[in-house]
Parts: sequence; C-alpha cells; structure tokens
Amino acid sequence: MPTYKHKETGKRFLYVHIPRTAGRFLEENILYNGFECEQKKIWKSVCNTEIAHFHKDLYSRYLDCHSIPHITVVRDPVDRFFSASIFLTRMYGDDIEQLLENENTFYSMIENFPLPEAVNWFRPQVDFIGELTHIWWYENKLEDDFSDWMSDILKVDFKVKDLEYPKLTTNEDRKVERRPRIVQNVKNLYRKDYEMLYSK
Repeated sequence: MPTYKHKETGKRFLYVHIPRTAGRFLEENILYNGFECEQKKIWKSVCNTEIAHFHKDLYSRYLDCHSIPHITVVRDPVDRFFSASIFLTRMYGDDIEQLLENENTFYSMIENFPLPEAVNWFRPQVDFIGELTHIWWYENKLEDDFSDWMSDILKVDFKVKDLEYPKLTTNEDRKVERRPRIVQNVKNLYRKDYEMLYSK
C-alpha cells in the first residue's frame, strides 16, 4: 500500500495492494518503470497490518495520499479467496474443508484469523477502495491494455514486463478444495464485493 514517486517526472500515486491480486508482480513492474517507494520499510506493520496491505481506513490516516491518484486491481472474490486459502490449510491441515463447510465455523475462522503475515488477506475488497481509486479487473489481465491504462492515469510511459517477484507460496502449499458449500459461504462473505465490483 505504499506511495510511489516517479524519479524523472515527480508524479506520485498510491498503489492500493489488495492481497492475492498479483500485487507483488505489479510492485516489481512499478519499480521497473522508474518509480521509487516513498515508504522505506515497505513491509513494516502499523496497527498489526503490513503497510503493503493497508485498507482505506489505514492509508487515509497514515499516508500522504489525499491529492494523488489511487490505483488498485480487484479479483473475482471466490478466486481470490481460494488463492489466499493456502494460509488456512497451513493452519488447519486436512480438516479445513469440513470446517469451512459449516457456515458458523467459516465466519468465525475468517473473522479471527490469527496469522500476522496474512492480516487483511480475507478482508472484502470494497474496504480498500475510496473515491480516488482507479480500478482494474484482474480478469482483464496485466498486459498491454493495462499498460495503456496506467500510462493514461500516471502520465508516464508505463510498460508491463514479465518480471520475477518474491512469492509467499511454496510447492508444498495446498489450496482449499472448491466445495459447493464453501463457495456459497465465500459468496455470502463477499456479497458487497460482488454488488459493487462484479454486478454486471
């Protein structure tokens, strides 16, 4: 969730990094395109949340970002949930699907998720978005059209490259199985995301 400044033009913007929306890939591309992060310790936590994953209430309070563009990528809520579910399987192991099929257990586990490195991973995407936020949909891919979109907003020549980036997952990680009851619980949890971002 840091702010970035272009080294040549001085253009600034806030990257609203919603977890599991290709954020680390995009951060590498932002740096590649001549921007530098204004927060030197990007992963430092404030209010038990990584700066990189600040939601709107936090970045509005702690970052100088009220007069610059905000840019974010959103993702289908079900796909995003199952991408993030590696942390659930790490914690709960082989019992995770059975636990998540129960509606009450599902909500309790998500609301009380204890891992500090994954705070905000299951927060609804609408909580990250404000009036200044320009939104790109993950399903439209981060390719040439995205480059043009970024260039138009930032007024710099922005090009996306297939760059290496740090990954939090390993080959041993397992995602939660997509069972119908779990999918329905996820859709209920992210009802506002679907209404505001995926209603068409």
